[in-house]
Amino acid sequence: MFDLFRSRERSVRLLLGALLVLVAASMLVYLIPGGLGGPNVSGQNVVAAVGSDKITAVDVQRAIQRVSRGQNNLPRAILAMYVPSIVNEMIESKAMAYRAKEMGLTVSNQELADAIEADVAPVTGGKFDMQIYQQLLAQQGLTPADYESQRRESMLAARLQNLQSQSLIVSDQDARAEYQRKNLKVALEYVNFDPKEFAAKVNKDPATVKTYFDKNRAAFRTPEKRSVELIVGTTAEFLQTAQVSDQQLQQQYQDSIDSYRTPERVKVRHILIKTQGKPKDEAPKMKAKAEDILKQLQQGANFADLAKKDSEDPGSAEKGGELGWIVRGQTVPNFEKAAFSLPPGQLSGLIETEYGYHILQVEDKQAAHTQSFDEVKSQLVADAKKQAANADLTKAIDAARAEIARNPAQAEVVANKYHLKFFKVDSVTTSTALPEVNTQPELTNSIFAASKGSVTQLTNMDAQGKAAFAVVTNITAAHNADYAEVQAEVLQRYTTAESQRLAGEAAKAAADRARKGESLETIAKIEGLTVKTAAPFTIDGAAEGIGSASEISAAFKANVGDVVGPIALQAGQFICRVSQKIPADMSQFAKNKDAIVQGLIQQRQATQQPLFRDSVVNDLKRRGKIKMNQATLQKIIASYQG
Repeated sequence: MFDLFRSRERSVRLLLGALLVLVAASMLVYLIPGGLGGPNVSGQNVVAAVGSDKITAVDVQRAIQRVSRGQNNLPRAILAMYVPSIVNEMIESKAMAYRAKEMGLTVSNQELADAIEADVAPVTGGKFDMQIYQQLLAQQGLTPADYESQRRESMLAARLQNLQSQSLIVSDQDARAEYQRKNLKVALEYVNFDPKEFAAKVNKDPATVKTYFDKNRAAFRTPEKRSVELIVGTTAEFLQTAQVSDQQLQQQYQDSIDSYRTPERVKVRHILIKTQGKPKDEAPKMKAKAEDILKQLQQGANFADLAKKDSEDPGSAEKGGELGWIVRGQTVPNFEKAAFSLPPGQLSGLIETEYGYHILQVEDKQAAHTQSFDEVKSQLVADAKKQAANADLTKAIDAARAEIARNPAQAEVVANKYHLKFFKVDSVTTSTALPEVNTQPELTNSIFAASKGSVTQLTNMDAQGKAAFAVVTNITAAHNADYAEVQAEVLQRYTTAESQRLAGEAAKAAADRARKGESLETIAKIEGLTVKTAAPFTIDGAAEGIGSASEISAAFKANVGDVVGPIALQAGQFICRVSQKIPADMSQFAKNKDAIVQGLIQQRQATQQPLFRDSVVNDLKRRGKIKMNQATLQKIIASYQG
């Protein structure tokens, strides 16, 4: 692998991007129940083998670690559930590569290097560095040989999958049928039986509402609630008293002096007339346009106005061509040479780059220099005071928590002693927004994990400059609510449920009458509703006033005049009559055929690719090429369950 890059001096970005690709591939975990069968394979550290290629316990553990990091460090017990699926995925990848080799497919060293370059080119720049390369691999727990093998394996598997995809054939008949399906338009007349319109018809007799409560008592369970004394510290409270000496500031300045070095830089604006991506024979026309703009500028035209009007650089045109401060190495060579050679206020001539023709104007220029202590002192003071305030907050809240843990009854007194905020909060649930800190899952979980009279763990909110803990003073267990506690909620739920029932019954009766020939206008008038229309729409579109066409797909199979519904949607119960069907315009089929065929191929790939991979695995299992060591697999699972 090293020789591939030595000869070509690939950029460090190759490493970063390729590793990202590899990590992403390792996280494609499918939660398939069970595991692979087949004869056992010997070797205490071998989990499975595909041909002579082994999957070791170390390979599995590395994959698990990558999944854990990608999922914000999942608990070990959850990771144990992932293990069989991770192993299945690793076996599937190796099985695809094995089958590809059987068919004579290969990946050359040159193809491997080119693939890595394509993966990572957008990430970053720089020369290839062997030491950095090795460090990056080491961070992923990989050796160069591991990495090259896995990348080549994934390319072989993809090559086999592509070969299978190429066998998918879409006939002209299939394409025409799909084009007709996607471009058929339907128009509707409809009546919406909105439950809100039936709320006034609900029987709200108190006895009836109480009966509803009795039948649904379990739905009105009151969650566990807790009363707490909340102690919160903020960095802002300690900023005023934070002490910082000049000696500290001077030391901080010296320690960070590199960050105060400013390289030579120029403030520049430009107008770009692009040639990139345009036919070569248009270049003279583009140059003539740029020359005309330059002439206008030389005659006194406003640079910003012309940039907004004519520049084809979307990032700067609307800002009057402003690029701000740039340093060497930030732009293409010709642009840089002109920008750093012009004195402030002067226009350039036409500068040609790979993007097109530029006209530059340098607005200001600064030589390389190091900012003095006095120049940065105000920022140093602010940073140092913030650091000191953070330290003072940590010291105060740690001391307060320790003291309150010894004497919870004195929580308010202790909080005041250490200049912390104190709040009494009753009826706290898991969704309650707490004073000063709002919703903090870590703090809430800590509150509901603590026993009555105890002090919670400290929750640090560094991004907010805050820290907090609480004393749990009372716990009210979750319980089935008494009717008096939830009477208003019961009435609201009962009204909603009854409104939906009445709307549904009315819609069903209306649909039956409509199918017998009664007009929607007559039905709507009786119910006090309105007939509305939905303009023609396709199966991939939406019916105005109703929703996604997929929700009323039955309309596309119905005839004009047919009644469709009732259709229960979030907005209500809809009764629809098909008022118009507009067939696809087949004169446009030829122009759209390629897109239709590609769409069908993608649909079939999504269905058939998993089946193809399964067939490859099953064939190799049948031939004895895939073997499992269930004992080693169970040991790995057990190590995460323990």
